[in-house]
Amino acid sequence: MTESQYALDCAWFIEDKVFKTIMPPEECAAIFIEPIQGEGGYVPAPAEFMTELRRICDHHGILLVADEVQCGAGRTGKWWAIQHTGVEPDMVTIAKGIASGMPLGVTLARASIMDWVPGSHASTFGGNPVCIEAALATMNVLEREGMRNAEVVGNHILGRTRSWVTKHPMVGDVRGLGLMIGIEIIKDKKTRAQAGDERDRIVQLAFERGVLFLGAGANSIRLAPPLIVTREQADIAMDVLEECISIVEKEQKK
Repeated sequence: MTESQYALDCAWFIEDKVFKTIMPPEECAAIFIEPIQGEGGYVPAPAEFMTELRRICDHHGILLVADEVQCGAGRTGKWWAIQHTGVEPDMVTIAKGIASGMPLGVTLARASIMDWVPGSHASTFGGNPVCIEAALATMNVLEREGMRNAEVVGNHILGRTRSWVTKHPMVGDVRGLGLMIGIEIIKDKKTRAQAGDERDRIVQLAFERGVLFLGAGANSIRLAPPLIVTREQADIAMDVLEECISIVEKEQKK
């Protein structure tokens, strides 16, 4: 089955199964989706799926909400990851990267949705001036160099790591956009069984060599460096990661 057909089958499942057996569409206010799964393993949603999801939402009068907390704010080389699919959401949830780690959350929506009168919505800690200043400084960096650098260095990392799928028996897949890249670790190419323990071992070995990686999903390694990372710094990290993958592969042969 092709990726496009799988994406369409997933959309069909929502309309034909979920709405008919679990929840009627008139009781569904909104569908939330991460254009690129974060904790699920850094998996980009196919453009065909997003297009079909937009059609379903429009047909039933349901809001489409893009959760861009991890994948937004320039990480993929565009302001929002959903822009890569050509689909326009009704709302976008934003946090983390928008203020470079300072505690700030933002909700972006169509004007027709944000039609509350002043005072209808409040937040105990909303609008903290220090965090707002951090967000303004972050947006300045993103627009000046950050997003472009995420695209350029991200493409460099993807170009290098995608060769590992054929070079390393334990690398099952490499996917992502910009500086949001997932590397799937498997036991072998034949069974493609998830190798969670081996993934953790690789991350630990890298930590011992001074480079921090983090797991995502059951068996993936996430690459999410600062958007100002240089190509040289990325190569140093990739050298360490590949070395650690090779070490664990040798350990599994013993």
